[in-house]
This record gives sequence, C-alpha cells and structure tokens, in this order.
Amino acid sequence: MLNTDDTIAAVSSASVPAPAVGRSIIRVCGPGTYEMLSEVLTTQGAIEKNRITPCVICVDDELSVDGLLYAFYQPHSYTGQDLAEIHLDACGAVVEAVLQNIYQYARPAAPGEFTQRAFLNGRMDLTQAEAVAEIVSAANTTQLSAAERLLGGRFSEVIATLRIEIVELIGNLEAGLDFSEEDIEFVSAETAAIKVANIQKELTGLLETSMRCERMIDLDSVGLAGAPNAGKSSLLNALLGKTRSIVSDTEATTRDVLTGVLSLEHLDCVLFDCAGLLTADKQTTLVDQLSHEASLTALNSVAVVIFCVDLEKEDITVDLAMRQQISADRVVYVATKADTICSKEAPKRLERLQTTFSGPFLLTSVQQSDSLTTLRQKIQAELTALRAGDKDHEDRLTLNQRHEQRLRDAVKVLGESADEIRSESPEIAAMLLRQAYELLGTLEHENVSETILDSIFSRFCIGK
Repeated sequence: MLNTDDTIAAVSSASVPAPAVGRSIIRVCGPGTYEMLSEVLTTQGAIEKNRITPCVICVDDELSVDGLLYAFYQPHSYTGQDLAEIHLDACGAVVEAVLQNIYQYARPAAPGEFTQRAFLNGRMDLTQAEAVAEIVSAANTTQLSAAERLLGGRFSEVIATLRIEIVELIGNLEAGLDFSEEDIEFVSAETAAIKVANIQKELTGLLETSMRCERMIDLDSVGLAGAPNAGKSSLLNALLGKTRSIVSDTEATTRDVLTGVLSLEHLDCVLFDCAGLLTADKQTTLVDQLSHEASLTALNSVAVVIFCVDLEKEDITVDLAMRQQISADRVVYVATKADTICSKEAPKRLERLQTTFSGPFLLTSVQQSDSLTTLRQKIQAELTALRAGDKDHEDRLTLNQRHEQRLRDAVKVLGESADEIRSESPEIAAMLLRQAYELLGTLEHENVSETILDSIFSRFCIGK
C-alpha cells in the first residue's frame, strides 16, 4: 500500500505536444502541499481557500512563468487532504521542468493515487472511485453519462437501500429465533421469502440494465461495404481525413480489413473498409474466398453498415446480390462519385437506386465536403438511435467485472436464503442473508483488501 501521508504531485491534464503551447494542470496533494509550494512559486497576495490566486512559477535561474493557483484545504478537497492545482499556459518542456522542481519536495503520484486517497479518506466510496476512471476513458456521451451516474452515487444509493432491507429481514428472523418458545411471529416465512425475492429482483435488474465498462472501452464499429471499386477506400480516407486505404482503379485492391477511428461531434466509432464481397457465380482464388469470408463476418457484426454503390454504374446486379448477403440491422445507403454525374442525370440515377434497394440514398463525393458532413451526421444519428434503443438507456450505470461478480454472488446467496426460509430453517437463512449483506458491502468500502485496491487503482492514469 502506498504511503498516504506524504506529498505527491503529477500532471493531471492531457500532455501538450511539442512545439505547441497549451493549458496544463499540475496537481499537488498531501500534508506538506503549501509549504512545498512556497519553495517553487510566489503568489500575488495571500493564498485563499477555494480561490484562484495569480502566481509566478520558477522554472530555472533565468526563466519564470505566470500561472494560477487553485487552493483546496482539507478535509473539503477532492482527496480529503490539502490539495492545490497549478494552471499554466506553456509548452510541454516548461511543464516538465516545473514538475521536476516540485519533485525536489514531493514524490511522483502513482496511477490513480489522488482518487485512491479520496476513497481512503472517505470522500467517495469505491464504486464512485472506479467511476472516475470510466469518465476519463469514456469514448462517447452515452458512456460518459453512464459513468457520471455511477460517480454521482446512484449505484451506491440502491445498494445501501437493499442492505438496509436485508438487515431488517435478518433482525426479524433472528428475533423469531430468540422468541421461538413464545407465540410471537415477527415475520412469516411467506413474507420473508417474498422480501428476499424482491431484493434478488432489484439486483438482477441492475445486472441486466447496466453497461459493462470493459465492453464500453470498445467503440461501435461502422463498416463500408459494396462491390469492388465502389469508392469505399476513397470514402474511408476522406472521412478519416488521412490516407488509410489504398485507392486504385483496379478492382479488389483492398484485401484486408482496414480500420481507423472516426471522430464525430458527440462520439467516436471505428470505421473500416474491407475487401469487396463476391458473388456466387464469380470464379475466385483461395485469397479471394478468405477475403470474402472475413468481410462478411466483419460486416454482419457491426453497429452500422455504409453500403456504397457507384452512381456512374449502369449494371447494379452485382451490387444488389452483395447487399443481400449482409444481415446487419442498420444499413445506410450511399451513392458514391456523385461529382462525376451531371446535375440533370443524378436525380434519375438516384431514384433508380432507391427503387432497386428499397431505401433512401445519400449522394456523396470525396470532392464535396458538404456531402461528407451529411454522411458523418447520418452515422452519428444511427449510432445515437442504436444507443437510445436500449431499454432505459438514460438510466443506465456502468458496472465493471468486480461489481458484476459481487452482484451475481449476492443474487445466488439470496436464492439459497429463500430456499432455507421455505424449508423452515430461519437460522441458516439469516446466516446466508448476512453473507449477502457483506458481499454488497464490498462494493462500496467494507472488507476491501490491499490487493483489490491496488488492482483497481493501477488501471487509472497518472494525475487522477
């Protein structure tokens, strides 16, 4: 276990790439925070609690930079200890030099150590601490809001309420045992079994309606599909804003599944371009067959398929045959190379495609930025709708593997307790209820070993 009584420091903001200049935040925490800061900076006036104080930070004997000091005193800071943040606009080299000066008086913080101290000092429970890591790693607004609900304590509130119900039930069962020789019934077996079943139902509901944060790390996938030379590779490169896929007039240039992260306004996704699908009547090599199988497997497992058809093409029989092989639920039809068709001819060709494929088509061209913007908006809308289609997605929480295992164990033990109640074995039932109570307690703060804590906070980034 790390020493929590010394002073630690780390950069808690994103790194500033050279040679850019940007806002960086250096976080310092521990009993010697303000004594240490007096050695590395000077302030314009006295440092006031929860106020911003302008300061001058010494970099070396010849260079100083202006900054802002945010002071938070214990026990009301994020960590429960004295904590300060130094905000400065500088290049990465200057920030590193300032940090090295601070390290003469404080040690570098370990991953997640600020949040670990917040947990150990009672500023948050364990599930809230874990939510901090999920907020940092959230890849879209849905993931972020789910992690924020976990940080806000909703999960802890539900667990605390259920534990109170378990304690009351234990009390009634044990009171019945203490007065077993008298004609007093504190709770009937039927009522006790119903109460246990209701608690089980609540925990099962948490499991079924929450998102696993380990799965959330994986972004939604969006696949580009269509006949060879339909413009998929050009479209991939244009959407990503960089050359990720080889573009050639020769058919079937792409053999592998090529991917890149597409950053949209409110979320990110993985965009991939794969080898063109094959039709049954086409003679193929082993390489062609393997490429076809890899493409079809990938496309049928994505969140959204972007099906591309060349607007110049007269015969679209092959395109239609390829579309029929794709079983993905969400398909966006795109008519590519729109810039090569005259404005009078384009509507006729577009209408033919929409009639043939029984769906609306977006006119796109890698030469027309407006059409790419429209496609990006469509992709985002489809992914958002997919998330919104989840039952009660607005109320979802993020649960990690530890949460899920504890909940499943508690549900199992509660089921065993209900069986003992029906078998008229209240003493064993009460023992099992205590076990369930303790299992739910470990979700928040009770009986957490050093090994578990080290495992949890080692997944954090430094500075959080």
